[in-house]
Amino acid sequence: MRGNLFRRDRLFVLLFVGIIWTVGCAPTPTPVAPGVSQFPNFIFPTVPDSMVNSPVVSEHIEAWRRLQAGDLLSATAGFSEVLSANEIFYPAETGLGYVDIVARRLDDALERFGSVLEDVPGYAPAWVGRGEALLASGREVEAMLAYESALVADSNLSDVRRRIQVLRFRRVRVAIEIARAAEQAERYGEARQAYEEALTIAPNSGVVYRGLAFIEHRLGDLGRALEHVMRANDLEPSDPEGLTLQGEILESLGDLEGAETVFSQAARIDPTPDRRENLNRVQGRLTALRLPPEYRAIPTKDRITRAELASIIGVNLDRLLSSSEQNVTVLTTDTRTHWAYQWILLVVEAGVMEVFSNHTFQPESFVDRGGLAQVVNRVLTLIVRRDPSSGASWQAVRRQFTDVDQQHLLHEAASVAVAAEVLPVLEGNRFGLTDSVSGREALAAVGQLEGLLVPEK
Repeated sequence: MRGNLFRRDRLFVLLFVGIIWTVGCAPTPTPVAPGVSQFPNFIFPTVPDSMVNSPVVSEHIEAWRRLQAGDLLSATAGFSEVLSANEIFYPAETGLGYVDIVARRLDDALERFGSVLEDVPGYAPAWVGRGEALLASGREVEAMLAYESALVADSNLSDVRRRIQVLRFRRVRVAIEIARAAEQAERYGEARQAYEEALTIAPNSGVVYRGLAFIEHRLGDLGRALEHVMRANDLEPSDPEGLTLQGEILESLGDLEGAETVFSQAARIDPTPDRRENLNRVQGRLTALRLPPEYRAIPTKDRITRAELASIIGVNLDRLLSSSEQNVTVLTTDTRTHWAYQWILLVVEAGVMEVFSNHTFQPESFVDRGGLAQVVNRVLTLIVRRDPSSGASWQAVRRQFTDVDQQHLLHEAASVAVAAEVLPVLEGNRFGLTDSVSGREALAAVGQLEGLLVPEK
């Protein structure tokens, strides 16, 4: 039952709504109706089989009834008379211990219960009484141990089992409050100690394991942090906070595949922007790591080649190109062994980049802005083909440039690329058809094309 105490933080409220039990400062006895127990937490000091035929049994029962009615004087007298008649009748000594609790003579009560348990260590009513006296003294940890001993003696004491649960809950709640206060004050060592104490009480609490994992993460102990958060997620597999924390730790450890898995689970359970951003970030890193070193070097290039441009388009616009209706089969004789072959084939078959008449792609030829404008224009055509309304803002626009005549074969491509805000106009309203294209410029242009794509429904 321990694992059910802490399913979520909100159980702090729910548990106390569902479990009503107060012990400690016992109220001053007030008159009650016959048969009503003023002290329901007290356990009747049962008479063992060896004493059941004793003539004092009825007096013992009557003394207990008077105690439960709040008549301490009569109860004290009754139990004392029983002991006068039979000094080894320990149920009556236990009864006097309960009277001492009500009278706030807690040390006397503990002495009486201790005396009984010294002679009869398996007597459950005395263990319960000891627990009540300890609890009234503010010694909750010892009280819980006494209650647990009572359960060992008599496993049928369901009320006592409930008290243990509530005490355990109280201790865990206090420990977590201490941990969170220390955490906010950046006293992480103190916070860790409080969470570890909570775990000794609630070893199956996902909340506690998760809190401890967060602290270990802050302290830089990623191994222990991962161990604790994985335990938390085993206990509460649908908690997005735990999954997110596990993903962050795995990412820090360099296990991007593992991080992608748990970030994906967290995003499915609770698809917040932050969770989707975590997933996208790791997927982006994985994609980059899986790409050839030649591709990863593109941002540093002052001039890019046709193969590099093909790879940028193929990597970032793969879905658009793959769904293109053209998909013609084209023969190239100079790309089979090239590192960018798969993307060259993709852009050629989609009709975005051309193969020359001699069946060469010329992958190492440099790209200029005129050639880039042509490629951009062809990609825009694919975008419009998929979503005709998307081209309304640029198809009808004809830009004028100081260095490109309107009759030039590349004027329309340049005009559309600028109107769609994929390529910028240069200083002096120039387009610069023959200017070289850097890796960053090509990546920026393809990024703009990505932004124009409407997600498929």
